[in-house]
Amino acid sequence: MELDLGGIAKGFIADEVGKVFKENGVTTSIIDLGGNILLQGESPKGGDWNVGIQDPFSPRNTILGKLPEQDKSIVTSGIYERYLEVDGKKYHHLFDPKTGYPFDNDIAGVSIISKKSITGDGLSSAAFSKGIQEGLQFIESHKGVEAIFVSKDKKVYITSGLKGKFELTSDEFKMGN
Repeated sequence: MELDLGGIAKGFIADEVGKVFKENGVTTSIIDLGGNILLQGESPKGGDWNVGIQDPFSPRNTILGKLPEQDKSIVTSGIYERYLEVDGKKYHHLFDPKTGYPFDNDIAGVSIISKKSITGDGLSSAAFSKGIQEGLQFIESHKGVEAIFVSKDKKVYITSGLKGKFELTSDEFKMGN
C-alpha cells in the first residue's frame, strides 16, 4: 500500500501553523505556502484582505482579479507552475488516475475559498479533475466553499457566493458566467 499526502500536505501544514499562531496570540496574519494562503483576522489596515487571483498565463504576481476575504483559505491548483515540457508540449502535475497522464480539460486554474486550507487542497484537485461545468456544480454542493475557475480560453467562472464579491481586474479575461 502507498499513501501519498502530497495533495493535502500544504493545506494541513497551513492549518497547523494557523493553530500555533492563535495559541500564541497572533490575531492578524497571512500564511502563504505557495498556492495555499490562509488569512487570519483583518488586514492591518482594517477590514478584509485583498487577495489577488493569479493570471495563469503570466509571470508570478500578475493577477487577473481580486477577492476581499478574512479568516479564510484560498488554495489554487493549476497547469502553469509545476509542469514538464517535452517537444513543445507541457505536461502539468495534476494527473488523471484513469490514464496516468495529466488531466486534459478546459481548466488553467481553480481557486477554492474555504475555512480550512486542507479542505481547499482536497477540493481544488477534485474540482480540477471535473472540468469547469461539473466542477462548478461539485463546489456548489459543498456548504461554505466557493471557487474561481479560469479557463484555457481566458474566461473566469465563479460560484454563486462570489457574485458581487470577486472583481475581475484584467482586460485580457472575460467573465464566463
